[in-house]
Amino acid sequence: MLIDVDGTLIDSYPGIRACAVQTMIDFGLPVPAEEQLHRLPGPPLPVTLQNFGFSPEILPAAVAQFRSYYRATGWSNCRLFPGWEEALTEWKEAGITLCTATSKDQAVAEKMLRYLGAAQFFDFIGGADDMGGTRQNKRAVIEWVLASTGLRPDIDHLLMMGDRHHDIDGARPLGIPTVLVGWGHGSPAEYRAADFFASDFSELKAIVDRL
Repeated sequence: MLIDVDGTLIDSYPGIRACAVQTMIDFGLPVPAEEQLHRLPGPPLPVTLQNFGFSPEILPAAVAQFRSYYRATGWSNCRLFPGWEEALTEWKEAGITLCTATSKDQAVAEKMLRYLGAAQFFDFIGGADDMGGTRQNKRAVIEWVLASTGLRPDIDHLLMMGDRHHDIDGARPLGIPTVLVGWGHGSPAEYRAADFFASDFSELKAIVDRL
């Protein structure tokens, strides 16, 4: 099972929001309405900031500024969404291989999961490489997780859990079905594009049980 982090496993929005807003202020950009800010989690960070008006000329500096804020304080402003501890315990005891596949920098993802006491559930924590590596989008992260673990979409019953279309875009070309959860930052159109949709944990567990 491949699990997205931001908006799926962890409610990291408060920390992401605070760092993004401060970065916008630093670079003289207007701060959007709260409804728009809720679209912050999901894409790789450079794509996110570009979507919020950062020009290519200032984008590298803005990305560095955001990461500086996030690594200092923003990362710890988070919580596990209710229901995950029970679900992860159940799936771990059932022998299901659990991996993260997140566009968040892997080192930060590991730090957050340890902080929240959830790292123990995962066989592999897969994330992006913010230090100029090749893992800069969801598909690249998933491919790396598969290569690192030996999991194969053609013989293993894999499932990508996420909350945005980026999870679908990364998993579908690799032959991996996706379930989007309704407690993150997705839209109805994104939910319809997924193979499955779960509005709560009872529905999510039922989907996993069927696969």
